[in-house]
Amino acid sequence: MTRLLTPARMRYAWIAGAALWGGWLLSLLGGSGGLDLAGQVIGTDYLEFYAAGWMIRHGQAARLYDPEAQLAAERAILGPSLPAYHAFLNPPFLALLFVPLSLLPYPVSFALWSAMQLLLLALSLRALSPPSAFGKAMGWSLTFLPVFASVSFGQNGLLSLALLTGVWIMWRRNRSLAAGALSGLLLYKPHLLLGLLLLWGMEGPRGWRALFGLGLTGAALLTLSGALLPEATAAYGRFALNLYPDLPSWKEFPLWHLHSPRGFWRLLLPGHPRLTDALALLSALLATGVVLRFWRRHRADARRFAAAVALTLYLTPHAMIYDWAILLLPALLLWEHAPAARPALRAAFALVWLAFFPGAPLTALMVRYLGWGIQWTLPALAAAGYQTKLQPDTLNAQSR
Repeated sequence: MTRLLTPARMRYAWIAGAALWGGWLLSLLGGSGGLDLAGQVIGTDYLEFYAAGWMIRHGQAARLYDPEAQLAAERAILGPSLPAYHAFLNPPFLALLFVPLSLLPYPVSFALWSAMQLLLLALSLRALSPPSAFGKAMGWSLTFLPVFASVSFGQNGLLSLALLTGVWIMWRRNRSLAAGALSGLLLYKPHLLLGLLLLWGMEGPRGWRALFGLGLTGAALLTLSGALLPEATAAYGRFALNLYPDLPSWKEFPLWHLHSPRGFWRLLLPGHPRLTDALALLSALLATGVVLRFWRRHRADARRFAAAVALTLYLTPHAMIYDWAILLLPALLLWEHAPAARPALRAAFALVWLAFFPGAPLTALMVRYLGWGIQWTLPALAAAGYQTKLQPDTLNAQSR
């Protein structure tokens, strides 16, 4: 595949990325009343976050997980013609972040949130790449579909990337307690920590300190949530137990956007939830075995941390398209810390890029017309890992 990645062919990725962002911006500018040209809510998922902050401001925190109350709040914000209900699914402490943002008109608030996400992306890339490579890293990242999805959907994938980048910086500096404490801020999506939990559990006292820091932040967030939003905190516990075990079975759930083993098998074998969940578990176990073998051969922190983040996408039952923005972290870590492998890495990156850009709409079309589909990203990530085949490293100051 490396031979196919000529400069002329790689320019098509830039053209595709520019067309994607340009078309989206035109759709936003051509819309009205909080809707784009296609009649969809501007920012899509951002409405649920904005509405959560709005409900707290209006004394409705106790009904934060009541679908009827959420729908009424969203219609109060965008009007009675709202085309669909957007459910707030995260812990209540995340809603506190959107209380000040809900003071602004919805389009202005979404624009500010989008700008904040792009700033977090820039800060992450600046921390992970040398200054001379920052512009190229930023440009290529903007062509990566999960980055576009995080911004256009009004989601938090780039916030997750920034937090994991901060965790890496603390871990690299051997400040394991701080790394764990910072990782606790990701508890709005705890499944994105699964790879790190496995890594830290194997790292001895250093990893145990990180786990302790994670526990401290988790306790602090639970205390904060219980003190400021006691009814919502209790309601979230019940809501999560009833909802999360089988979220993909929701009638309106966009299964083609679920990029995890569970999503892969449920798309491929619809109507067989028990079988597909068993296959998803088997896939996660196989991926874990591969990464454990990788960790035995590689002791450098950068490679082990990169593998932990990538493994998360196989361990989690719930990784949407925008959550895959965190894959930029292992990509840049390997690029900087394994320069000899760059030809293979370039091919691996292209494979994952292709799995998303033409692959995601192809999956949606298959589901629509065939009733089943293939989620290309999980096999592409596995093939990319095999393509790379990094040589065992040695412990030295630079790699640590």
